[in-house]
Amino acid sequence: MCKIKFARMLGAIAAVSLVMALTACGGSSSGPRIRVSGPEITTQPVGPEIKTPKSVALMVAASGSGTLSYQWYQGATGNTANSISGATSSSYTTPVLSGTTSYWVRVSDSNGSTNSNTAVVLLAGPRQVQALLFPVLTPSSPIFATFMANVLPNISGVSVSMSWNAIESSNASNTDSGGYDFSAFDASLAPYIALGRAVNLIVWPATEGGSNAPNNGGSTPTYVFSSTYASKVGALNPQDMTVCTNYQGDSGSPYGKTGSGGIWNSSDPTYGSDLSGLPVSYELPFMTAYKAFIAQVIKHYNGNKTTPIGYIRFGFSQGGENSPECNDFWPNFSQTAYVTNYIGPMTQWVTAQSPQMTILEDLHALGNQSDAGYTAYPDQEAQLAVANGEGFGTNGLQKADVNSVNNGNNPPCDSDWCALFQQYVSTPGITLSLQTLQWSDPTGAAQTGSLATAGNSEGIISLAKANGANNLELYLADVAIAFDAGNYCQYPHSVCSSISASTYTSSYSSAIQDFLAP
Repeated sequence: MCKIKFARMLGAIAAVSLVMALTACGGSSSGPRIRVSGPEITTQPVGPEIKTPKSVALMVAASGSGTLSYQWYQGATGNTANSISGATSSSYTTPVLSGTTSYWVRVSDSNGSTNSNTAVVLLAGPRQVQALLFPVLTPSSPIFATFMANVLPNISGVSVSMSWNAIESSNASNTDSGGYDFSAFDASLAPYIALGRAVNLIVWPATEGGSNAPNNGGSTPTYVFSSTYASKVGALNPQDMTVCTNYQGDSGSPYGKTGSGGIWNSSDPTYGSDLSGLPVSYELPFMTAYKAFIAQVIKHYNGNKTTPIGYIRFGFSQGGENSPECNDFWPNFSQTAYVTNYIGPMTQWVTAQSPQMTILEDLHALGNQSDAGYTAYPDQEAQLAVANGEGFGTNGLQKADVNSVNNGNNPPCDSDWCALFQQYVSTPGITLSLQTLQWSDPTGAAQTGSLATAGNSEGIISLAKANGANNLELYLADVAIAFDAGNYCQYPHSVCSSISASTYTSSYSSAIQDFLAP
């Protein structure tokens, strides 16, 4: 019995490669028989994002037996209903496109045919939609291929988390920097760039929550906490740590109890090498090391044509945020001093590196919306950002903001973004960005609310567009509802037990497409 095995590498940006197993069948006089199934596409057609209606040149490269023939189609791969007359070469120039349009090509030779991936030409105006990748997806992820094929072609790009210690190592003794290496991280971004979509960075200097131990899921390099490094930069003590009120942190720490919180110095012999919690970022060891890292990141990506970056959000304390986490437990914390002595200088430092990409500052107010000084902090941060030609926004977009706007911004919406966007919407070159508080709830019941308008309840995307937002960052579960409902249950934060994704596909995709439309 003759068994022929075939393996095909799938992926929206990978060249489709066919590996043929050669198996000898029958007697030796007949020799081996080789089964061939058409040409190999070595370069897939890629549909770019365009800002205004225009024609686009699409190209495919393939190899095979004998003369290759081509036939281009409009629509998704495999749909032969819309064959394009005369489009029979390896390249095809579209007519002037007035909307987002999909194309694919079938390449044939004497042994058979192979279909290309779908090339989506995305017509998007001044606004962008990014998918949040925490962390970056790799080909080993169960949703990588389906995300690349079904979701990414329909949005502007991705915003990818970069952990500080994924790039900068510590030396062998953990007392100083061991240098910077971007190679592995850049390689992980290549698939998105190859598909013609934007890649943006959210830089995490510290890990949100109750643990920042560098060797246990944290993102701050170990050397930042050493006495030797503290002495080198002129600090009296090594880096301090803090545990958040609502996180347990390290169970071995007396300050790690839920609801209490506290601070301690990582070099205190009472607690040994306990590195739970967040670094107190305005202290000299963290600030000095992180400034050096920021300079390296900008230097690496400035003018980098292999790995072009759209925008960067540098977290000054954690994630892509500027504001302090667990500030009640930071030693000698003062909002005024924090902004004046840390946020201001760090913002100026970023500007001094002459970044060629857009820089975004994230806002995060202190206290509750009912507090008299709730808007003071984000308002000051926004003013700093705009003065330096940087964009700003918040990661707290939620349904409560709808009520805030309807009530004249009373109480202020999250981090006062509604009022601030209205203030700066006409400032040239300023990106006004919103990330949803968390993945949305298409039923509208949970805190984030629904992306799409349903009945009398306004969707938060519509609110964002009406109030001047020009960039959205959405969780993977939400873009899956819009463009990949059939695989929704595989996406992080999906709630298969609560909703049927296909029920909301039309409203979610329409909301996103309306935001993107010129």
